[in-house]
Amino acid sequence: MTLAHPALLLLLAPVLLAACGDDDTDVAEAEPGPTVTMEQSRYAPDTVEIAPGTEVTFENLDPFAHTVTSAEGSTLEFDSGDLGQDETYVQTFDEAGTYGYFCEIHPTMRAEIVVG
Repeated sequence: MTLAHPALLLLLAPVLLAACGDDDTDVAEAEPGPTVTMEQSRYAPDTVEIAPGTEVTFENLDPFAHTVTSAEGSTLEFDSGDLGQDETYVQTFDEAGTYGYFCEIHPTMRAEIVVG
């Protein structure tokens, strides 16, 4: 194929280049989701239901440290480390299932994330 007018190629170049640009639609980004607070040595709420691919933010409102640590045998292992007052930890849950977690410092603090 030959172009009758080479100038036409110059006019079409920006359109053709834009069509070949990067397409970020296949890059999965986590959906922002709920916040679980740690207050009075409890997680609130103690059960959260979310869709796959959702981020959960954990925020410590107590004046002493807590952790957000996956329960033994969980298919997703996570650990926030020690979180001081007003510190946060974010965890994304991509796969359907129920994920129990607890505070390593205060083992009676237990809760779960249900992904469905």
